[in-house]
Amino acid sequence: MKLLVLHGPNLNLLGELEDVAGGRLPDLDAALRAKAKDLGLELTIVQSNHEGVLIDTLHAERKKVEGILINPAGYFTSYALKEALEAVGLPAIEVLLKPPARESVVAEACAMQVLGLHGFDPYIQALETFASGIFHPAIPGPVKTLGRRKKGASAEEDEGSRPKPKLVGRVHPLKKDDAPEPTPLATPARSLRRTAEAGGPLKTLGRKSVPTVVKGEGKAGKTLGRAAKEGATPASDLLTRALVRQKIADRLAGRLSEAELATWARAKYQQVQRGEPAESGHRELLEDSLQSLTLSHLPATRLTDTQLVDLMTRLEEG
Repeated sequence: MKLLVLHGPNLNLLGELEDVAGGRLPDLDAALRAKAKDLGLELTIVQSNHEGVLIDTLHAERKKVEGILINPAGYFTSYALKEALEAVGLPAIEVLLKPPARESVVAEACAMQVLGLHGFDPYIQALETFASGIFHPAIPGPVKTLGRRKKGASAEEDEGSRPKPKLVGRVHPLKKDDAPEPTPLATPARSLRRTAEAGGPLKTLGRKSVPTVVKGEGKAGKTLGRAAKEGATPASDLLTRALVRQKIADRLAGRLSEAELATWARAKYQQVQRGEPAESGHRELLEDSLQSLTLSHLPATRLTDTQLVDLMTRLEEG
């Protein structure tokens, strides 16, 4: 798999002020090339302090690569870079070596955002994510399937078929077995935000989810007089399998475009990661489904109508 790595402005001076051995841009590029070789990836690496050069590079390399790893640095609020990534239509991962001062605009055009906590780890995790094959079904390795589980398949086999790490959302650097627990980020990313340790379940960012209270049928959603108990969640706001199935049906019927469905799925996923409740007993299935739908409009991960129907079946069966 061929990847384009873009370093944004001022990264040519990376590590010079701190004067840390092994922490400069040539060291980063060397670490990337070494890791890429181990993973069977080919890299084209470009650094520029000029927004136009970064955009021109995206245009020039779009047919030569299959994915993009971009650190926009100070250009993280660039709408021009966001539009260029959307126009190119390749799976992209945004990497930032430290959390930005505000939400990244570039991240809105990326399938994943990785924020730095430990040196070059975000870059390494991005490479490992591309190498996992989740963006490219032609790459050998486990690929998530949509639809019904094959008869006779064990839970272990089903678990092993899932790509790791999962996509969608802000991600911490990969944790090593002997590494301390990283401090969770204070706020979730607006773009795709979910995060999994390699092989582990998703962690939620933000406040802890509260128990869902759904009123029985026949009762009005609004109450007169006393206020509803704190922590109660209106049924209309609850993420359920039926709600996701309805959105997919709207897409198949032409009432929603691919981009609109992906935008809706991204927003709902962010809400879940911030601690919003989901249908009891089906949270993981709903998260997996939203992840697939969030990426469903990208050329490399687009879902066919048949795959969408299979996903609806999977949601119905639970």
